[in-house]
Amino acid sequence: MSIGNLGRDLRQLKIWLTYGTELLWIRLRMLRLDAIAQLQSIIVLMVLVVLAGVMFFLGFISLLFGLNTVLSPQAKVWVFFGLAILFLLLILILTILIIKLLRKQSQFMTKTLDAMSEDLSYLRHTGKHAANGEHRRP
Repeated sequence: MSIGNLGRDLRQLKIWLTYGTELLWIRLRMLRLDAIAQLQSIIVLMVLVVLAGVMFFLGFISLLFGLNTVLSPQAKVWVFFGLAILFLLLILILTILIIKLLRKQSQFMTKTLDAMSEDLSYLRHTGKHAANGEHRRP
């Protein structure tokens, strides 16, 4: 190992450290932004779920009291069981939508972490080429 190679290797190491730390810093800031966005989405989602639940129960109780006074006894059975089946189907659909939304939210952070992993593997791969005497810029 000669002095020229050592100097070149030190310059290459300095370049990798500079680019690597800048890249890592950018990715961490992106991860922070993704985490904040995900937290905000979850908070909004929970508030909307609670509000929708309160509105549903108030409307449903009002509907049941109104139908109880208007309908005949035989019609009450069909209407109330029909409403129960309808609302069970709506609950199933809403549950599927909530699960899809939560899966979509989790993909943001996963993509950022995958990009960070790719960056690190690229830096490692570039380091191996420089150690073999090849010259590549990051």
